[in-house]
Amino acid sequence: MSAQLSPSPLLKAFQDSYQELVRFIARRTGSTHDARELAHDTWVRLAERAETRETEPAPHEGAARAYVYAVAENIAIDHLRRRQRSAERFSPVAVDIEAEPPSHGPSARDVADGVAHRQALDAVDAALRALPPRSRDIFLADRLEGACHAELALRHGVSVKTVEREVMRALDSVEAALHRWRGEAAPARTGRRRALSALLGVCGLGVGSATLWQAWRQWVPGYSALLSTPIARIRTQALPDGSKLTLDAASRAEVVYYATRRTVQLLAGSAFFEVARDETRPFVVHALGHEITVLGTRFEVALQDGGVRVAVESGQVRVRSAGGEERILGAGDRAFIDPVRQLSTSHPAGAAAVAPWREGWLDFDRQPLAEVVERLARYSPRPLRVAPEAARLPVFGRVRIAEAGAWLRLLPRSLPVRVREDDGADRALVIERRPS
Repeated sequence: MSAQLSPSPLLKAFQDSYQELVRFIARRTGSTHDARELAHDTWVRLAERAETRETEPAPHEGAARAYVYAVAENIAIDHLRRRQRSAERFSPVAVDIEAEPPSHGPSARDVADGVAHRQALDAVDAALRALPPRSRDIFLADRLEGACHAELALRHGVSVKTVEREVMRALDSVEAALHRWRGEAAPARTGRRRALSALLGVCGLGVGSATLWQAWRQWVPGYSALLSTPIARIRTQALPDGSKLTLDAASRAEVVYYATRRTVQLLAGSAFFEVARDETRPFVVHALGHEITVLGTRFEVALQDGGVRVAVESGQVRVRSAGGEERILGAGDRAFIDPVRQLSTSHPAGAAAVAPWREGWLDFDRQPLAEVVERLARYSPRPLRVAPEAARLPVFGRVRIAEAGAWLRLLPRSLPVRVREDDGADRALVIERRPS
């Protein structure tokens, strides 16, 4: 590498992203060896561009990295095409003598597409430049590096919620820039964002244009949805990749799919996941700053007692606490991350079914009464309260959700409590310790 090329933003972006870039190419070619060779070809292409365009203004860091990934993918696609043509030489091919001979020169449409996408890139680059440095850095690390929100929070000394806000702020800015590029007014944000391909009009711009913008698919989600359930209602949602998410009553989750990963933020309650296997796109559930990562499995994640509970029905999941502790769970395993980020696991013998609420049941094994009542409150049309002196009484048994009210009224037969109706306007059921 010559001394005059080292300051190039494109070459710096290449050097900073080299390991990730090799993995990126390997996923597309299926060969780590080929990926390293093609990464070298990418550097040569970038070096040539740096030499021939020294007078151009330096692109922003985010635009430079996106350009590096776009060049790498173009080279990988060319490599795959050459490999396919080589294989076709050894197999008979039917030739259509009436077919129009291919054109080898650039068409007017190709040129127009290239100009349009350069304009779009300029618009996004300007939007990123206008962001505060912290917002921009968090956004780039989230979209290009795939860094988890807990890691970014530690890196920048902020909360996970602040990281989430910064990502959404940058994402809104990028989307607004792309809408302006299309000559549209930016719509008000809704629970589901438009796919990037629709926003850019990639589907109508041809394969070459779609390739140029492949890197942006890592920045802007192709699918997102905010899902929620009211009290006493359970909802099953099919996801674009064939996975299914079942939300417990009074629960909320945000689903966001990118080109290289699938993410769910559990915001309240519990959710059961049936994940379609996709080795190129891990499925990551975020809950209170902790992460549960899988490729394909069935498991439950619940916000409970100020912490996060995980139960695996089949397959394997990796649980990573916000403090960095990791465990691998298999079928039948349970994990709990407490409010102080301590991770514990268990494999109880004869454990109850995972997420029995899907079948209309709740199982309790010596759980505090306060926790049990909090759980039942998701299905109760009226508020439920537990007096402090009764909160820690242990509960063991199985409750049919549809008969939870009757179960509460019969509770004094098994525990030293009484159940009364509050005099307030909400007519809450109050569970108190029975005087001795």
